[in-house]
Amino acid sequence: MLLVLISGCVTPVTPEQIASADYGTVPETSLYRKAIQDLVQQSLLEPFPARIRIRKEPQKGYAYLSGRRKPPEFGYIVHVGITAKNLMGEYRSEKPHRFFIKNETLYLLNESDKAEVVE
Repeated sequence: MLLVLISGCVTPVTPEQIASADYGTVPETSLYRKAIQDLVQQSLLEPFPARIRIRKEPQKGYAYLSGRRKPPEFGYIVHVGITAKNLMGEYRSEKPHRFFIKNETLYLLNESDKAEVVE
């Protein structure tokens, strides 16, 4: 039982960490949009023509990329809506997705990945 409780723990982020964190370079619009488009095309069954809408421009934040027991990575979080075709060729409704950017590296975050925008 104790093992179950420990495995779900998240290393808390302190205000000091947020203030002194290295968020990397601010993502250039054309570069991160292209990178998101490329990643989406690689991961969907019917990637063309997937519709990608940037719901929120990149915001400073952090994400637990290496598991919740390790310290989070600081960078930029982008909220995106993706509308893609299903196997019958019909467009599904837009689904929200989150991407994490640190310098020029892009990560697709899962729904279960803890990630937060900081003020």
